[in-house]
Amino acid sequence: MASGFEITCANRRADGTIVRIGGQGWSLSVQEAIIKIVIGQLRLNLLLDNTFVAVGVRGDGSNAYLALEPDGRPLSAVDGLPSC
Repeated sequence: MASGFEITCANRRADGTIVRIGGQGWSLSVQEAIIKIVIGQLRLNLLLDNTFVAVGVRGDGSNAYLALEPDGRPLSAVDGLPSC
């Protein structure tokens, strides 16, 4: 069964690429999060404009990235996430 967590922060490289995400009491690298979502061990969501939005995985292999569902907007495109 997948557990659900709210993303409240993200660490980015200088180019804006998110490398780590976190929330209250937890933190994962983006790669760890992608693997756990793909194998069904993790559910992530994000509070955006007072609405919880699911975060999923788009692409595969080395091209996989976290994206808002269902529209596929990359998580890295979301402004306002503070650093963890």
